[in-house]
Amino acid sequence: MKLIAQSDDYGITKACAAGAVEAIRNGIIRNTGYFTNMPWAEEIYPLIKPFEEQIALGIDLNASTGPSLLGHDKVPALTHEDGMFFGSRENRAMDTDENNHNHLAAVKDQLYAEFDAQIQKYIEITGHKPDYIHNHAYGTETTAEVTQELADKYGCITSTNLMQRPEVAQAGMGWYQFGGGPEAQLKEDMISYLTEDKGKMLASGKPYGYLVCHCGWCDAEIFRLSSFNTCRAKDLEAVTSEVVKNWVRDHNIELITFKNLPQDWITK
Repeated sequence: MKLIAQSDDYGITKACAAGAVEAIRNGIIRNTGYFTNMPWAEEIYPLIKPFEEQIALGIDLNASTGPSLLGHDKVPALTHEDGMFFGSRENRAMDTDENNHNHLAAVKDQLYAEFDAQIQKYIEITGHKPDYIHNHAYGTETTAEVTQELADKYGCITSTNLMQRPEVAQAGMGWYQFGGGPEAQLKEDMISYLTEDKGKMLASGKPYGYLVCHCGWCDAEIFRLSSFNTCRAKDLEAVTSEVVKNWVRDHNIELITFKNLPQDWITK
């Protein structure tokens, strides 16, 4: 099997960025998505730059964590007055029967402008377009539409394009304690989830696999920004463990990047 092993949220905090680099340097991660809306986005690029030849550095388009690049004046439907995005729970609360549970449909132009600004920031920092495009956390049909429109504009593959391919088996995220606090997250066991093939990825017999996790070290900022916090340290522990690295070797799994995928997979 050829495996896309992806760690989301590169740069959601500085510590998470450093942890993602560790997951690449000493683990099985070969793909990670950049958070370019954070104030430290430029500061953390030198950490990942030495590894760009061996990985795919994508972008995690984000409208629910941290500050907007465009600010409240330009994207008032997405942000508080201080320019911080509405969080996932706030966004979901705005999705009602009256708007078909997609309040973003009425402000698609604002979402497009913000996401395009994030891609432009990526290009400004790195000097090239994203190797793939992924959506962070909260999303609706409008989020998916805007993401695909921008993927078409820039000629990028999206993680959704990958997941829709019949040749691809997803590992799933069955080890996560969704809704659980930090202590519950510390009990997560990604190692046994993978090595016992609980997501049936290997058992599928498909030629490609897709694994998504969230590696990082924890700092105070991650507890302010995300309910996914201590799980990041557990994911990092798992992907750098000898047990998981031996599992990759023993099952003849080839770690690949989005850049290694067939070009005709860049489709709607």
